[in-house]
Amino acid sequence: MRLPALEHPHGFLQSLRFFLMRTLFGQVPGPTLALSHRRDFCGKHLTRCFQEGMRQAREWTVAEIEIFAAFVSTLNRCRF
Repeated sequence: MRLPALEHPHGFLQSLRFFLMRTLFGQVPGPTLALSHRRDFCGKHLTRCFQEGMRQAREWTVAEIEIFAAFVSTLNRCRF
């Protein structure tokens, strides 16, 4: 389920990003919509927390973490 408010970009740069994603992928991915809505209020802080949490796993390299994420997304049938 997608909230209609997330589909409408705020500002020129976000409009351009959404346009490019829709052109290349057919739609804007859900996580991108959620993290870019009201970015100053929540999105940039939440993104920073996600990045910090994922990058703190010192046993794995960044490339390994990305491979794990892609594998799990494939299992969940997520389009990325």
